[in-house]
Amino acid sequence: MIQPWYKQFWPWFLISLPVTVMIVCGVIIYLSISEGNFSMVVDDYYKRGKTINAVIENVEEAQRRNISFEFTANQGKLTLKYASGEPEELSALRVYFVHATQPEKDFSRLLSVAADGTYRADIPDNISGKWTVTVEPYNKVWKVSEKYQLPKSELTKLRPLLYGV
Repeated sequence: MIQPWYKQFWPWFLISLPVTVMIVCGVIIYLSISEGNFSMVVDDYYKRGKTINAVIENVEEAQRRNISFEFTANQGKLTLKYASGEPEELSALRVYFVHATQPEKDFSRLLSVAADGTYRADIPDNISGKWTVTVEPYNKVWKVSEKYQLPKSELTKLRPLLYGV
């Protein structure tokens, strides 16, 4: 005696394959619509590539000039001073603090030099964690950047390094 088709294994197996694919596609479509913009996708990759090249050139310029700093960042105070490569005329510096995992904590300060050659600024008290500290002159000709675990109460060297571009 022959069983009806709906009591056999193979028709249900063959029907389940396209149904499973349709369900997976539906889930993928739902996730892609509900998540909105993807921050990993760059709209203008050519412009981004040119920006990366400019950053590399700025770091290389700082290396050519042998620019380095000594700094402390502790208890809401930042002190910064040239360790090497100090120009004849000291100009304003822009210091960026970029947190490794929490972009809402990122901040920057524009520093002017004091009579003793030291740059000082107020910074947040709760600066603990892993940060990238970047120093640029006002005209953005060179760039010095390095990663640190902050706060730093002892004098710490800041040199131009090519990573995190």
